[in-house]
Amino acid sequence: MTRWTPTRCGMRRPACALLALLVLLALPGCDWPWARAKPEHHELLSSHTTPQAAAVRRVAVLPFYFGQDVGRSAAAMNTSMSAALRELGLHEVVSVSVAQRDLLLPDDPVLANHLTTDQLLKLRDALHCDAVMIGRIEQYDSFDPISIGVSAHLVSCLDGTVPWSATGHFDGHRQDVQDEISSWYDRNSGAENANISGWRSVLQSPLLFTRYVADRLALSIPMPSSKDMDKKTDKGNKP
Repeated sequence: MTRWTPTRCGMRRPACALLALLVLLALPGCDWPWARAKPEHHELLSSHTTPQAAAVRRVAVLPFYFGQDVGRSAAAMNTSMSAALRELGLHEVVSVSVAQRDLLLPDDPVLANHLTTDQLLKLRDALHCDAVMIGRIEQYDSFDPISIGVSAHLVSCLDGTVPWSATGHFDGHRQDVQDEISSWYDRNSGAENANISGWRSVLQSPLLFTRYVADRLALSIPMPSSKDMDKKTDKGNKP
């Protein structure tokens, strides 16, 4: 039978326990339950794309679905995404209202990770499009600086394939995000539209911040070669 033999520390348990605690607290690099957690570092943007993403002619952009606790100001992402795609110039873009989206697709397909053939055909016939863009805003913080976690997916209504998808987490606290915003602001703001706060005004404006994010997402769609663009134009001109 195993017996526990009292040691000097075991005989003086309160004092030894206090000493052990003080030693552990003095050790560097220890994580404690009551210590402030380190902020989680997300990849800024990850995307998957194929050449077919640029070949789609007409895209219906559905309003983003919202995760839990995402506020209404995140809806600025809807107009920003449509505007970014139009400016990219690869597709004919159709904006869809929230009411129309809910009528055609009441359940969040991004959360369900599923779209049926019947749903895609219904979207195609109702919106007269070749593909739909669906997305979800999982996280949104409207306080200065703004942050948003978003995913977007281009789904073909013809065969259900996903020629492009992107997921990003854009946190205005991050230096790399601020550096990108500074460059984006310099490229896109004319002298007549310059704000006294400069690029930092983007960190406070849902409209500007979501437009920066939408541009960042849209630019991950590959630009086709001039030959492919000519083929696409010829195909579009056919009766």
